[in-house]
Amino acid sequence: MDISEVLSHQLRFLREKELHEEIKTQCQVVSMEAGSPVLRDGAYVKVVPILLSGLVKVVKEDAGKEFLLYYIYPLESCIISINCGINQLKSRVKAVAEDDSTAILIPAHLVGEWQRKYHSFNEFILNLYQKRFDDALDAFNALAFQSLDERLLSYLRVKADAIENKVIKMTHQELSDQLGTTRETVSRMLKKLEVEDRIVLKRGTIEILL
Repeated sequence: MDISEVLSHQLRFLREKELHEEIKTQCQVVSMEAGSPVLRDGAYVKVVPILLSGLVKVVKEDAGKEFLLYYIYPLESCIISINCGINQLKSRVKAVAEDDSTAILIPAHLVGEWQRKYHSFNEFILNLYQKRFDDALDAFNALAFQSLDERLLSYLRVKADAIENKVIKMTHQELSDQLGTTRETVSRMLKKLEVEDRIVLKRGTIEILL
């Protein structure tokens, strides 16, 4: 994918001509297969991606389990990558391409500079922080006020929206890892949701009905 084409179509919100010229000389567009690492836990951040197509999940690993923090959709980036890149910190999370994806990679040391120089780029970064704050608030509300079966259904809906498919390929163990509970509890809650005609369970898949 040509960078000039990307700037003309997908990144039109980055308005300054001088910024376009810097992107053309400093950045590159890459393709990533599903399952490819985008950000490694414990690694310094050298580049910050803006996703152009596909889907990336950002997760925290603990005791061999992965906990989903958020998804990165097209025309979004990872605020953790941004923060670590600007401040030369090691990442404490990892990001993985959930689907075949493409992204434009920005050298991390330029992010802070471009925020100061270009209003449209700074606006893009601030909007990302606001969105992630809203995501965190939604997650807190779910944890504090929703029952486990409602949390489970909410998670499945977010996942379905992320992959644009109401049929999700995911094991009960993977779900229990994401929600921080036991596989037996997840299996019981899934069966309850199926009885309520809110999902359909098949071997290795979950279909969202409501």
